[in-house]
Amino acid sequence: MALARVSTFALDGVEARGVWVEADIRSGLPAFSVVGLADKAVREARERVRAAVTNSGYVFPGERITINLAPAYLRKVGAAFDLPVAIAVLAASGQLEAATIARCAVVGELSLYGEVRPMRGALAMAEAARRMGIDRVLLPWSKAPEAALVQELGILGVTSLQEAVEVLRGVREPPAVPEGGAEEPVFDEPDLSDVRGQNALVPALEVAAAGGHNLFLHGPPGTGKTMLARRLPSLLPPMTPAEAIEVTRLHSIAGEHDGGLAVRRPFRAPHHSISASGLVGGGTGPTAGEATLAHHGVLFLDELSEFTRPALEALRQPLEDGRVTIVRAQRVMVFPTRVTLVAASNPCACGLGESACRCTAADLARHQRRLSGPLLDRIDVSVTVGRPSAAALRHQEAPPSAVVRERIVAARERQTARLAGTGMTCNAQMTARVLRQHGAATPDAERLLHELHDRNALSARGHGRILRVARTLADLAASDRILADHVQQAAALRLDDQSLALAA
Repeated sequence: MALARVSTFALDGVEARGVWVEADIRSGLPAFSVVGLADKAVREARERVRAAVTNSGYVFPGERITINLAPAYLRKVGAAFDLPVAIAVLAASGQLEAATIARCAVVGELSLYGEVRPMRGALAMAEAARRMGIDRVLLPWSKAPEAALVQELGILGVTSLQEAVEVLRGVREPPAVPEGGAEEPVFDEPDLSDVRGQNALVPALEVAAAGGHNLFLHGPPGTGKTMLARRLPSLLPPMTPAEAIEVTRLHSIAGEHDGGLAVRRPFRAPHHSISASGLVGGGTGPTAGEATLAHHGVLFLDELSEFTRPALEALRQPLEDGRVTIVRAQRVMVFPTRVTLVAASNPCACGLGESACRCTAADLARHQRRLSGPLLDRIDVSVTVGRPSAAALRHQEAPPSAVVRERIVAARERQTARLAGTGMTCNAQMTARVLRQHGAATPDAERLLHELHDRNALSARGHGRILRVARTLADLAASDRILADHVQQAAALRLDDQSLALAA
């Protein structure tokens, strides 16, 4: 009887959990079984490992082999267990010294030829290795730059099973890890200067970007709603190193990242046919939704009225809390959803609006019902995107994103200094208590806000959201106090149309 144990990882939601791959080889009829709550892809590893070991020039034991993936209560999904299973079999059969795999985690998929193929979640696994006190991680060479973003951890990138064994034995030096710095910049990022004839809407975009406020654009089709929304990421300040690591980890686990550190804030624009679980996360094996993949970035819902009611209602709590909790089969997972929501909608079912509208009263009522009132109540800034005149299209050109972003970065720096130690980064995230402490409104501003509250029948949430937007306007003006003008401008941005006034 021979035993061996190898450290590896299993993805669980947006985190990686440590897993022991235990190999037991004993006399008996040839058999190869995998236990420990493994899915079909993991069970199929038996055939891949058998062929990879043989084709790499090693001897596959012709005895009874049992592979246990511990802990048994944690579900193991995917083909990333192939390489650790093969290493455990070689160690248990005496073809690899047990001391060579001590304090070393192994992860990767195998081909039948013994090639090591990439897998999802390399950064999350490297972070888990550091938490567990593991010194080295052996993984596919193509994923080494991503794992190398975790400091003080030895990264061994390999391309084949034979190379992995030789590196562990110390007879071959692992290939140098490529630079794992930032992604190459993309030069075709949409710029605000592309927008023509809508200069009046630039202040609303600036306020939304400066304070992290949700934005609602409504107007006839073809007036530039989508164009404006897609340029909002170019106005947002650069991500902090911690935010960049978190975004990289989330997209790596989702299998949508291939490179170094993410430097651009994510922009997600799901189709209106998306389900509630696709938008906020969930499913049989809970996975992150579009709201989580837009974490620290922009979530754009175009044609808001076409989204299903359950999907929009499911988005309410994640917008408020910055996270969504999914409970499935006695499992609890928390997905981060700190996003800036940008929604766009036509004024009515036909989309023409104003005097050209051909909708009946029933059509208009149906269209309004499809716009979730509680969701609109969580939107701070609402603007009407009208049809620009021919003269405006010819002569009005919005300022470049870099010029506007300078003012936004300065405003964000004031917010960061003010909110230091609270775990918040922008005005939109302030709780009611923090807002009372740092609102700093003048008596005239407070008096005007109370008048607006009574005149427009604002809810308590609407009251607080106007004050948050006013705080952002004060930051853009480099003012320590919220003035009455800031409150007036904030109210104009929130109470832009009748539907949002009713929602407030």
